[in-house]
Amino acid sequence: MQFIEVTGLAGVRTSVIRFTRPGTGLAFMLFPMIHLAEAAFYAEVEARLRSSCDLVVAEGVGEGSPGAEALVASYRRLEGHERLGLVVQNIDYAALGLPVVCPDMSGAQFEAGFRQLPLKERALVATVVPAMTAAMRLVGTRRWLARHLALEDLVSEGEEAAADFWPGLDDLVLRRRDRLLIRTLTDFHRGYTGRTGTFTIAVVYGARHMRAASEALSGLGYHAADAEWLTVFTLDAQ
Repeated sequence: MQFIEVTGLAGVRTSVIRFTRPGTGLAFMLFPMIHLAEAAFYAEVEARLRSSCDLVVAEGVGEGSPGAEALVASYRRLEGHERLGLVVQNIDYAALGLPVVCPDMSGAQFEAGFRQLPLKERALVATVVPAMTAAMRLVGTRRWLARHLALEDLVSEGEEAAADFWPGLDDLVLRRRDRLLIRTLTDFHRGYTGRTGTFTIAVVYGARHMRAASEALSGLGYHAADAEWLTVFTLDAQ
């Protein structure tokens, strides 16, 4: 299953996937997100949420964590850069007119986990991340940014290498937050699956969290009924 596709012709695209289960009107619609994209992409996601969904499960670590802010700064500093022409994810959940649930870590929880990381990994966040961001601002292109964005349900060798490079950070940013998301999806399944009418729950999370979400839904008896591609951003000319 592909979540993010990268091609020279279509650019970077995300697959919006609807999971359904026989015998219930409850459905889950996965929106694999990239946090830096063309403004039109986020506008299209908002339009889909309003027109197709009844409740939103949204990603978002709470405020008050310097560690989380350092990671977010890696793409915030690229927003509005003339060469890239991209913006940071800016979905206005309050304006959707839908219930929104955020099962993510609080800022205090994330910061506690960040402070427990090995000193080596915290030092890498403080040095490598700003250096990569600075390089992107100087010479980066959309094509360079897209190099490692392709994502499917099977973990790539590059992802395995990155997880080995900073295993504690990978566990904090991905695994622990995956477990919170899975628990919420399971709770909604148990609480809403008996509904007679249709009810669609949107899951708006970073693309790497979609493996855990799709695996959990499959384990609960749901299957990918259909999918539709949305363009995140097109690529530069060669």
